[in-house]
Amino acid sequence: MLWSWTPVRSFEPELMDAPGLPESEVAEAYQVLRRVNRQLGNLRSLNRELQRFLDEEPRDGQVPVSILDVGSGSGDLPQALRARLERQQVPNHVLGLDRDPTAVALAGHQSPTQAIDIIQGDALRLPFADGSIDLVTAVKFAHHFHAEALTRLLAEMARVAGRRVIVLDIQRHWLAYWGFIAWSRLLTRNRLVRYDGPLSVLRGFTADELTNLGHRLPAFTWTVRTYAGFQLALVGRRITSR
Repeated sequence: MLWSWTPVRSFEPELMDAPGLPESEVAEAYQVLRRVNRQLGNLRSLNRELQRFLDEEPRDGQVPVSILDVGSGSGDLPQALRARLERQQVPNHVLGLDRDPTAVALAGHQSPTQAIDIIQGDALRLPFADGSIDLVTAVKFAHHFHAEALTRLLAEMARVAGRRVIVLDIQRHWLAYWGFIAWSRLLTRNRLVRYDGPLSVLRGFTADELTNLGHRLPAFTWTVRTYAGFQLALVGRRITSR
C-alpha cells in the first residue's frame, strides 16, 4: 500500500465534546481557540467568503442581512462578521448558536459594542423557520460529526438558509496534523487544545468528501474552495432564493 499525505479519518471523540469538564479549563480553551481563529487563518477565510456573499447575492440595502453561526463557541467569529458588516455600513442581524453553556456565557460577557445574540441550542435541531436566515455558517464545527449526524447537520443548515451555506473546516493532512502539534506546544499549555487540535485534523475532510456531502442537497449548487492553512470551504448557494 502506498503512503499518503491524507490520513484515514478518525472518529475518536474530542475531549471538549465530553460533559463534566472543569468550567475554568473549558473557558481557557475557548480563549486559545480565539487565537487559533486569528492566527491560523479561520477568520481571514471566513471574511473572504462573507465578501463573496455580499458581492454575489442581490439584496435590498434597507433590509438587514441575517447570519447564523452554528457551533459558535465563545462567539468571536460571529462578532467579527458583524464588525465587518458594520464597517461596510451593511444593516445586519448576526446570531450565534452553541449547545455548551460555558461558551454561551463567555459570548454573553463581551462589551456592549461586541455583544451579539447567542442562543443555546442543538445544531441538529435548529430553532429557526425554513429559509429564515440569509447566510448560515459553521467554522471548524462539522468535523465533530460523522455519518448520519453529519448529513443531518448540513441538512439543518440548508433548511434554515434562505440564500447560502458556508461550512469552513479542516483539510485532513499530515502536515496540518504535525503543524498544529508544533503550534500548540509552543503557544498553549491547555490540555484540551493540545489533545483536541491534532485530533480535529484527523477528523477533518478531503475536498471530495465535502463535495459528496453537498450533492445530497440538490436545492443548492455546491462549490468547494481551498484556503491557505489547510482549510476547505464547502459553499452552497440556494438555486432559488426564498
